[in-house]
Amino acid sequence: MKLVLVIIFSLFSFKSYSAELTGQTYLDGLGLGFKYLYQGSYLQFTAKNNAYGAAVAAPALWYSFEEDKRITNHAMTKKVHGYMNFASDITPFLSMPFLTGAFYTYGIKKDNQRAVQFATETFATLYLSLIESSVLSLADIHERPNSDRLSKWETQFRAKSSFPSGHVIPYITLALKTYQFYGPYYAIVPATFFVATAMQRVRDGKHYFSDIVGAVFVTAFASEGVRKAGGYAENHPTFKAIFEHDVQIGYSVYRGAAGPRITFSW
Repeated sequence: MKLVLVIIFSLFSFKSYSAELTGQTYLDGLGLGFKYLYQGSYLQFTAKNNAYGAAVAAPALWYSFEEDKRITNHAMTKKVHGYMNFASDITPFLSMPFLTGAFYTYGIKKDNQRAVQFATETFATLYLSLIESSVLSLADIHERPNSDRLSKWETQFRAKSSFPSGHVIPYITLALKTYQFYGPYYAIVPATFFVATAMQRVRDGKHYFSDIVGAVFVTAFASEGVRKAGGYAENHPTFKAIFEHDVQIGYSVYRGAAGPRITFSW
């Protein structure tokens, strides 16, 4: 019932705004979102931050694959709480463009460029990540620990491999983009829902632990590619302090001895 109320409220909020705007306005926003998606698909491979992220992703994925069965089997012995199921049940709705459409509408009506940029980058990151998740599932890595009671949302858009999880991608996307545009405090909300959903997926046997880890990095890399495509200069100060800087890694020679050199340009 709660999920139905959330959907109805979001739909009516979206329609109340869209009735005052032209169809061309939304076509322009949709076109911009797909532009960011396309550009982000290849720019993610040239982003410096993703190179550093890959250095973290490699050992994290290695560990998760090595310990997959132990961690997953232990998690499956624990109870799946109601709030976990609730968070997980909302994700199909969040995979649709209602929320981004509402933010885009608000941004246009209030002349708020931050909201418009948030909506288009979130849209692009979400669907780029979901597409990449579906493509990666074609690789024969592993099937789900438990294939019982799977819905169409869990089977129609991917192959049999459960790596990476597409179910948690909407929350990861919202957490990353909310942090980028509005700061860490607002990002706590989608991050909390992500943790609850991740626990539900593993405890319910729908995904291995490595599937969740893989989804985090797939979405993070896509988010950075889309950010590079968007070129927005007014991101939140805490985000800019960490991610928008020039880092040079090399080596230097002093008195005949060579050593590593890392320089930051803030």
